[in-house]
Amino acid sequence: MTGLRWALIGLGVLGVIAGVVPLVLGLSAPKVNDAELVTVFGPLVGWSFIGTGLFAWYRRPDNRFGALMTAVGFTWCLSGLTVDTTSGVFLIGLLFSSLPFALLFHMLCAFPSGRLEGRFGRAIVALGYFITTVLYWTILLFYDTTRDEWPDNPIQVFEDQSAADALLNLQSVLAIVAILGVPVVLWRQWKRASPAQHAVLAPVYGIAAVLMVMLVASLVADFGVMSNDLESAIDIAGLICLVLVPFAFLAGLARNRLSSAGAIGELVASLSEREGRRRSLRDALADALGDPGLTLAYWLPDREHYVNAEGEQMDLPGPGTGRVTTIVEHAGEPVAAIVYAASLADERELVDAVGAAATLTLENERLDAELRAKVAELRDQRSRSLGAALNERRRLERNLHDGAQQRLVSMALNLRLARARLDDPDKAAELLESAAGELDAAIAELRELARGIHPAVLSDRGLDAALEALALRSPVPVELEERVGERLPEPVELAAYFVVAEALTNVAKYASASRATVRAVRDNGHVIVEVADDGVGGADPSKGSGLRGLADRLCAVDGRLEVEDARGGGTLVRADIPCG
Repeated sequence: MTGLRWALIGLGVLGVIAGVVPLVLGLSAPKVNDAELVTVFGPLVGWSFIGTGLFAWYRRPDNRFGALMTAVGFTWCLSGLTVDTTSGVFLIGLLFSSLPFALLFHMLCAFPSGRLEGRFGRAIVALGYFITTVLYWTILLFYDTTRDEWPDNPIQVFEDQSAADALLNLQSVLAIVAILGVPVVLWRQWKRASPAQHAVLAPVYGIAAVLMVMLVASLVADFGVMSNDLESAIDIAGLICLVLVPFAFLAGLARNRLSSAGAIGELVASLSEREGRRRSLRDALADALGDPGLTLAYWLPDREHYVNAEGEQMDLPGPGTGRVTTIVEHAGEPVAAIVYAASLADERELVDAVGAAATLTLENERLDAELRAKVAELRDQRSRSLGAALNERRRLERNLHDGAQQRLVSMALNLRLARARLDDPDKAAELLESAAGELDAAIAELRELARGIHPAVLSDRGLDAALEALALRSPVPVELEERVGERLPEPVELAAYFVVAEALTNVAKYASASRATVRAVRDNGHVIVEVADDGVGGADPSKGSGLRGLADRLCAVDGRLEVEDARGGGTLVRADIPCG
């Protein structure tokens, strides 16, 4: 900012000189066409634009509006050099005599953001630059300036006054089109602007509308339809409007500050009153910013995403959506996001001030939203758990029916047949042997079924031994990198066991991995369990019931599940389980 400040100070000094030079030349030079008007109003117009433009530039360096306003002032001062009869000085003034109007149109159409919005606005500004540069400089090649009591035109090449008149008429018609297009652009921007922005736009747009009328009247007068006195009065009125444009910007800025201060004051009063607390904070902020479509998103640090007031996950809008976001922080941590219309993007100071005034209330509402999100999550988890329990009962029933039950039925049949063949010892022995085989198979199936409910090795020998058993049974080679080395509370061991079991099952089914690693350590009152593989990756806990069921199981013991793509490929499943 220091470098910018000195640069702007330097431009300010140059601006003073740029206004003084045509003033001195005008006072000392012989009388030429409109010399009095140029001498009196030239420095006033130039200095007003330069001074206000430099202020706007310093206030918002990233906004091109200040630079545009400063350029209007400098080019206007240069156009004032036409009061001098010296050929070179007069030529500089002559070349720049129309350019300030194109810059003025650009400045008005880009106010207040400094950017041109829409094709129509860009087309009007492009037309203005074409008229005041390419077309105007072409006219100067034909135009005899002495007929209007100006000094000789140093760059006149062709002595064809009819061609010059035809080009001048074309310039006037195109200029009228451009001038009439400017209010259309301003009206479109007014409709898109928020009520808070209207306070800034109203003074500038009001004086701009009067100025456009004066400019059109001045161009119509060039066709000889008005008296000289009326034409002079219109020119003076136009110059006065030009002088007032920068002051209209300052008036809008002052109105905006008063409006912003009032909005913030009303917001603070609303938040401090008991009745105000019952009122929706969103409505209070929407009124303060003048944006009925304003929305709030609350940051949940544990889940690392935003939710709305009902606790539902919410994505912040991206570019091109017509909405922008300001993050409200407290003690360096995000609390909430204010999502509002893109038309308020240039009112960042007001948005920041409103956010700062509502920080504590936003923090309270964030806690409410977090509670609602947890209630909603618990409700979903309860529903999923009930469904999972029902499915598990059906699975057990199906497995018992199709497996152990069938074997027991077969064993009972063999025993009956053996009893009926007691007179044939060999046949009876064969049937008894078959029944014993069925019994062994039934016992094995029941043990396997019981292992899925609660593995015996986990109860008997602890988590480390249970993880070793899982590693040995896995079809994918598994390396146990670290172990807990001690017994843990039963719910914690069970949760950790099923995390590894489900993860290794997914590795075998989907990962196309050549190896996997398992790590389980106790760290600062938590058990950290990690299963990594070198497979194709792409695991998504939101899809499929396995990982989602693990997340629900961990939530029951206040744990947390994270699934992410590992560095170098593969998937990393990480569970964090409090263990006291």
